[in-house]
Amino acid sequence: MKKRKELAVLLHIFFSFLVVVGVTIMYNNVHYGEGIDWIAHETYEDTPEFTRQLKSDIDEIFNYVKYKEVFETDGRIDYSKPIVRVTDGPGTTKEYTVDEMVRRAKSQGYYLNEQFKVSGGHPPSSDRDNPDVRVDYRAYEPDFEATEPGESFLTMDQLSYEVLSHLGNYYSFYYRFIQNPSNLKFEILYQNTKDDYKLYRNVTGKNLNDFKAMGKYLYVTGESLYADSNLTTIPKNVSSQLEKMNPYNNGNYHMTIAVDTSYPYNDAYAKADAAYNRMRLFYIAGIVSLAAGILGSAVTLYVLVSLAGYREKGPKAATPERFDRIPAEICFLIFAGATLISLFLADKLFNKIIHLFLAYDQWFYGELVLRVLIYYAAGLMFALCLLKRYKAGTLWTASLLYRWRNNLALYFKNHRFTTRIAFSYILFLAFNILMIAVFCVLLFTYNNLASRILMGTIGTLLLCFDLWVFHKMYQNAWQTDQINQALLHISEGNTTYKINTETFCGKERELAENINHISTGLEAALQEKVRSERLKTDLITNVSHDIKTPLTSIINYVDLIKREGIKDPKILGYLDVLEQKSHRLKTLTEDLVEASKASSGNLKLEIASIDFVELIHQTNGEFEEKFALRHLELISDLPDESFFIEADGRYLWRVLENLYNNAFKYAMEHSRVYVDIIQEHDMVVFTMKNISQNPLNIRADELTERFVRGDVARTTEGSGLGISIAKSLTELQGGKFMLYIDGDLFKASVAFPIQR
Repeated sequence: MKKRKELAVLLHIFFSFLVVVGVTIMYNNVHYGEGIDWIAHETYEDTPEFTRQLKSDIDEIFNYVKYKEVFETDGRIDYSKPIVRVTDGPGTTKEYTVDEMVRRAKSQGYYLNEQFKVSGGHPPSSDRDNPDVRVDYRAYEPDFEATEPGESFLTMDQLSYEVLSHLGNYYSFYYRFIQNPSNLKFEILYQNTKDDYKLYRNVTGKNLNDFKAMGKYLYVTGESLYADSNLTTIPKNVSSQLEKMNPYNNGNYHMTIAVDTSYPYNDAYAKADAAYNRMRLFYIAGIVSLAAGILGSAVTLYVLVSLAGYREKGPKAATPERFDRIPAEICFLIFAGATLISLFLADKLFNKIIHLFLAYDQWFYGELVLRVLIYYAAGLMFALCLLKRYKAGTLWTASLLYRWRNNLALYFKNHRFTTRIAFSYILFLAFNILMIAVFCVLLFTYNNLASRILMGTIGTLLLCFDLWVFHKMYQNAWQTDQINQALLHISEGNTTYKINTETFCGKERELAENINHISTGLEAALQEKVRSERLKTDLITNVSHDIKTPLTSIINYVDLIKREGIKDPKILGYLDVLEQKSHRLKTLTEDLVEASKASSGNLKLEIASIDFVELIHQTNGEFEEKFALRHLELISDLPDESFFIEADGRYLWRVLENLYNNAFKYAMEHSRVYVDIIQEHDMVVFTMKNISQNPLNIRADELTERFVRGDVARTTEGSGLGISIAKSLTELQGGKFMLYIDGDLFKASVAFPIQR
């Protein structure tokens, strides 16, 4: 039992952990709050993340179109192209190329890292070495207009840093989409004539259908307001951006963008798709973990509930342990205190540990999980504690409320109904007096004479009404006492008792008349039962006596004939059968008389103190040789100490004799008959068990009826009265007789109170 409990506890902890893991996985998934429909019907291309990535890349494409004109000549980067124009003095204007600005940035320690972001650099040594200049033109921002005068002035170092940043953006896009293969394909065409056009793309030899076949696509032209696309959300301002960057004053342009959703290249889209699929798998794993955890927790919780309260050893009966004897109210306070202490420790210690392992935005969830686990553990242990008390039958009887109720009941328990109603009325009157006192205080707060007279009249009427209520309550209590007295007489066997209903009224009179009817009916039924039992006993006694006289003659004459020395074996066989059947009839007649006397209680008992264990030892010795005739092995488990009971030795011996004879007649040959004695509380219990030779196709309660045997064929010589006689004699002596049948197993128990 202990190992089963420990295993159930460990499994419940494990499955509870699975629930926490499942909830954690699902709660921290980016798709939390979308339900589970997205698992089967949504792909990465349908997500807002894909839309944001595509919009960002489209903006980068437009920047590339701008940067291509700024940094490239004939498709190659040209460091000799002018990039900025500044005015550094009165009437002094100077242009700087890409190369000059890059070298100036390098001289200040700036460089592009692996992500093409500007890194390094150090501040200038003095303002005189790095004065402000006015920026008149930026190639990468040709439409720049300063809203304030100060926005046009920068130092050369700041300007070189700005140029290097834009060059890094150009390199970043070129590296991602031009130099290296990408899942994003694009083509932008501005055309004036057949030979005069601007083309920007990272793929060649593709028409519109080829772009559409890749997966997700967007096709925008200058000749239509409609954007041809299968995207979930079309990025805004695409048409306006195209029109804004159009170098020709016509609508002959288009932009085609597609994402190859088979993701043949390992770029940002492929990585995001793989991450999305991992999220899907994690979410499914969370669902499986949650479902398995809930199911396992429910099963293990059922096992814990089933095993709660049972001892680790001994009989499987709910028995309270030392802690379970504490009143339930105090137990609740203990668990509540332990919960508060656990929450305090969690706030001061364990939450700090959680902060070491979780990110800041996950702190709240971690703390919430810890609090829920504390509440769940405390609630579960308290519920199991209450359950053990319930199974042991001490949940209510050992509670403080029960004790307080019993203590309060001492003031009412031994009093009559009239006394209790009088006490109740005293309380009622005290309440009324208090209310009248308050009423009088209110009365004297008014100066109006008419108001005072009215309130005094109301007070008088209230007092008269209270007296009338007392009279009715007292009258009702007196009637209740009379009814209780009648029920007490009837329960003690005085079925002739009657209530005088002339002094009753209302429902109480109807109840009293019904009790009188019950008394009359019980008296008639009792007289009829006594008359029937007397006739039955007389019939059995008279018939048995009438049968016994000729039967004795038959037995005697059979004995005389056998003494005549008859040699004919056939006649001798007939005489043996006649003798056997006559003796059986005699035994049946004697059993019938004894069964009648035992069931009616018409026996004189001579009660004495008997050593029950010693009596069983003697009975075993009497039947050991008899059992050997049918190869029955008698196995007894008897205690070394003596158990004394109060019984009639003759009739107790008859009970045991009937049980042993029953085992001798009906037990399977070459089997064992088990006999043992145990003590159960204040009772000593004798038990006999054996395997039946014939199928026991009968209920245990039917075996205690007269003329009933376990074998329907009735192939043995028994009378069918042995078990019935044993049961009647046992109960007549104040004992208990019980039968139990399980398949072919027959078990009989006889229990008597131990003599103190």
